[in-house]
Amino acid sequence: MKETDLVFLPRENMSSVYEVEDISDLPDMAYYHFMNSEDEILYVHKAGEMLGVCSIGDLERFYNTREKELTVNRQYTFLETINYRGAMEFFEQKKTINEIPVMTDGKELAGVIRYEKEKNFRNKQKRSLRYARSSEWHMREIERFVCATRARVVLYSYCHAEVVEHLSEREIEILKRRRKRAESGKYAARLGLSEEEWKKFYQSDYETGIVETMIAEKDLCRPVVRNGITTFQDMDGKYYHFKDGYRVTPNHVAGADRRILMYGPCIVTGGYCKDESTIAYYLQECLNKKGNAEWNVLNKGMYNPDLCYGRMFEEELSEDDIVIIRCIKRPVFGEKAANVLFCGDLTEEFLKIPSLTDHLINHPLHCNSVVNRKIAERIYRDFCEKRVLEFTRGSGVPERIQDYYISWDVYEYFKGYLARYGLHKEKDGLLAGTVVMNCNPFTRGHRYLIEQALCRVDRLYLFVVEEDRSYFSFQDRLEMVKQGVADLSGVRVIPSGKYILSKDTFAQYFEKETVQVIEGMDYDIRIFGEVVARHLGIQYRFVGEEPFDRVTGVYNETMKRILPEYDVRVIEIPRAACGEERAVISATSVRKALEEKNWHIVERFCPESTVTYLKSRYAND
Repeated sequence: MKETDLVFLPRENMSSVYEVEDISDLPDMAYYHFMNSEDEILYVHKAGEMLGVCSIGDLERFYNTREKELTVNRQYTFLETINYRGAMEFFEQKKTINEIPVMTDGKELAGVIRYEKEKNFRNKQKRSLRYARSSEWHMREIERFVCATRARVVLYSYCHAEVVEHLSEREIEILKRRRKRAESGKYAARLGLSEEEWKKFYQSDYETGIVETMIAEKDLCRPVVRNGITTFQDMDGKYYHFKDGYRVTPNHVAGADRRILMYGPCIVTGGYCKDESTIAYYLQECLNKKGNAEWNVLNKGMYNPDLCYGRMFEEELSEDDIVIIRCIKRPVFGEKAANVLFCGDLTEEFLKIPSLTDHLINHPLHCNSVVNRKIAERIYRDFCEKRVLEFTRGSGVPERIQDYYISWDVYEYFKGYLARYGLHKEKDGLLAGTVVMNCNPFTRGHRYLIEQALCRVDRLYLFVVEEDRSYFSFQDRLEMVKQGVADLSGVRVIPSGKYILSKDTFAQYFEKETVQVIEGMDYDIRIFGEVVARHLGIQYRFVGEEPFDRVTGVYNETMKRILPEYDVRVIEIPRAACGEERAVISATSVRKALEEKNWHIVERFCPESTVTYLKSRYAND
């Protein structure tokens, strides 16, 4: 870096300056700013003076330490003039920082001197921040599970930094080289390991073709998502076997009626290990050898931290079950977690293994049978020392916490979605309602439903289904709705996005003609109630009466069953009719009339705005 690489950016050209009174949630605001820009420092002002700064590193530490509040840092280095040499000296001392503020008389921000940071390094910072934020969320979810389950719980953590710190420079370089090889080059298809390295990894299990078969079979371990809960498809391979959604533990005891269930990411599942080399297998082996014939170990692991914890919530568990959770961070629970038997740390088990990189692929959690056996033996020793297996049986009546799961990705999506459209909870006392509409096209019936809804609420959100799987394109439908309600106050027209009545949440809505058994709509409604309605303070959801469409009819009834759990009342509005014969207004009839060039029916069933829009596109066809 040279002085010529530095530039001065005046305050008026900066997007990273915020007034403290405009910040309602500093962590959220900072996170989305850092993730959606190249800035890595925010400057917070109050009453015209600089209050302090918040860096991307400050925010990551906030998530990692799980502090109660993210505070603005008032101790920061600044320059009093545009001094490039002084900035160079600062950057040479602080290698990870790429800008320094310039202050006028130490109180007001004049701008910053900065240089463009290497793109790969900036992306690494973003990935690290995302991981820290998601890990903090997952730990809160583990706490929620622990406080709600009837099972007895054992928590294990692992400190990646301590393991890496224990490695020699040579070992760290080996892991880095493997990661680079895996990204490109002749070792890419073999995850960055040479044949000799794979021989050391598999040890006595090594045989010709094991690497190719193991990688191919792992790629076939496809997840199945239902109601937001991820399981595995059944599979019967050479090294991998999955049944009833989880990996098989081959040495189960026939007739055993008590369970130890293991949850966690890839190390629990046993990626790149045979069924006979997983932690669950070795723990079962310890139990079998010591005569604990009433216990079977179930491997409930998944390959991704974002997927592995949701399935705990839908598991039917009783006080006779033991749940082992491999946590992302070291857990800290208070008295509220009375059913936590103990919290353990597995870091030392990694540190005891000589030539650790021989037993890893490219990360300490991507390990082989040697590491898995060590961990299983440690767990069994802990169980014996704390007499975990000796507690008296209870009623044995299983219960599940819920039959769906809304993941971190969904919550994060909606935070960005609500911010993008400027949506927020209404002031106290204002009634808010919603209609989710496809409007294929927008008819007088849709207009009537909206008018009836507006008689009951102060604010009405119209979510227009964004999936492009209808007769009219989404953009056409959205425009017809906007034009059709332009004269109504208190109405917001918004694209429905990814999780409000979409193929990801209720695919059958878009397959009505072929549906035999109607199912799978609960998840869509749960997301709406738990996330959308809660964040916007929605108290009513309005639907049109549906005597003809069986799928929509069942969907309406399911909303009436579920949404009251979230304090949302479902109001069904009778269908509008027109003419002396009271003909029911139907979008299906409009589409048919349009195909037949019957503009009389189109004009009869649609408002003038829709008719004008349709004629501009179809009248000359």
